[in-house]
Amino acid sequence: MKYMALFHANLNYAYLVPECYERVIRSSYEVIIDGFAKNPTAKYIFEASGYTIEQMAKITPDVLEKLKAAIERGQCEFMGAPYSHPIMANIPEEDGYWSCEFAQRVFEKHLGQRAESFWNPECTWKQYVPYSFARAGVKYLALDFESYMTCNDKEYGWVERNRTTDMNWGGHLPWYDLDPNCKFLHRPFKNIVPGLDGFCRSDRLVGKYLSYFRGNTTVEEFIDNTKKWSGDGEGATMIIADDAEYCGTTGYYFIKYKADYTKTFVSDPTAADKLDALIKGILEIGEMCTFKEGCTEIEPVEEPFFVEDGFAWHRTYANAWANTPEARGWEPLLQANRDEYIEKFQPIVEGTHKGQFDELVNKFWFHMTNSANSDGRWPPPPRVTCEFNRDWCLNEIDETKKVLLDLAEATKGLPLPEKPEMVVPGAKDWRYGFEYTKKDAEDIKNLGGYEIHHAIYYANKMIDSDDEEKVAHGKDLLKRIFDELDKRGQVGIRPDSITGGKQHGTN
Repeated sequence: MKYMALFHANLNYAYLVPECYERVIRSSYEVIIDGFAKNPTAKYIFEASGYTIEQMAKITPDVLEKLKAAIERGQCEFMGAPYSHPIMANIPEEDGYWSCEFAQRVFEKHLGQRAESFWNPECTWKQYVPYSFARAGVKYLALDFESYMTCNDKEYGWVERNRTTDMNWGGHLPWYDLDPNCKFLHRPFKNIVPGLDGFCRSDRLVGKYLSYFRGNTTVEEFIDNTKKWSGDGEGATMIIADDAEYCGTTGYYFIKYKADYTKTFVSDPTAADKLDALIKGILEIGEMCTFKEGCTEIEPVEEPFFVEDGFAWHRTYANAWANTPEARGWEPLLQANRDEYIEKFQPIVEGTHKGQFDELVNKFWFHMTNSANSDGRWPPPPRVTCEFNRDWCLNEIDETKKVLLDLAEATKGLPLPEKPEMVVPGAKDWRYGFEYTKKDAEDIKNLGGYEIHHAIYYANKMIDSDDEEKVAHGKDLLKRIFDELDKRGQVGIRPDSITGGKQHGTN
């Protein structure tokens, strides 16, 4: 069995103030890098946001050099994350792309490479989220196992689906009695969207990481849990995929679990020994690989990846981050800034005069996307957000407004282009007219749940045509769609457009 250890580094973390940055870098990030250097056969994944790498380059360039050396010798895979850790499902696709792009530029500058693998903050999901990553050149994306299973396995979902959509964590909910050999836990997904593959992390394993470093789980218990979820030992699995700060500091633990604000990010002098014991224990039962290796060297599953809109890790929802007082108060401000840019300036600076105002375009999107940083809005009541994190976001909102003023001055006198005439397909026109996938819309078996349901309407649009060939093709396509739904266990009564109104059934 191959094991992946992914450490998620985020200096934009709630209650992590700049005065503590160096301490966290040295107590956590450096401990991780040094710990694996002592175990050269163990590979690992160090993931960081663009902001985090930028701060490391400024505050602890020596630690950054250690990271670069680990990457260059092939022991460490660097994984990227959006620049300022926004919740990708709570911002538009375009904003998500720009945050990833700004991060990629930082990685290119300080690490000499753009990242192929990326972390999706809190694993939140909407159908457009993977497109934001793919547009920024990402090839491999971290996915959430519990989200996938809840949305695709009806027996599993009946047990684990969180009915409290306003709750921030699903850790106390019942667990489905899962077979450890479940292939979605050990094998990658291909073409989440064209050209983007991924591998799932699961709380079934990752939950023991925090518990171990906080002293609530022994190394023997950690290894035993890993063995359990290794099943028959085929494929790979992720044993760590959570905040790096918990390895080396108390992180956010005492706020989250104890409502104690006095022990945030306190250094743990035992962390190096704990990490060493964990690495040695894992190497006794298998080998450690990178995320890219897990995505490319393991036979993928045949099933397409699908998660419903709004899901997140820890069996909760993206709304957990969208429903805090700060999020509800600031979102109208962000939307007003976004609308002003899109309506007044984008058609000029990214359209008719593309290339002439790139400095202002980049500046706008930089501050716009930073405004949506997740940790300035966290934690939700009854916990209290950190003043520094709140002020950081408010400053980015103000900076965005300043750029809009600069854009107004720079584009003064330049006319907006005429809006293209909207073409609405006729009632009997066979074209669906709704863009829902960049995959081949008729490659049915590779469509996810969202896509295959749209494909039903795509086929019915053909059936509504006056063109007999289109009607026949639409009916054949619709039959193939319902055949595929049968295979997926979504067996039901078929529409008259397939049965001709003469029979109802599944065969």
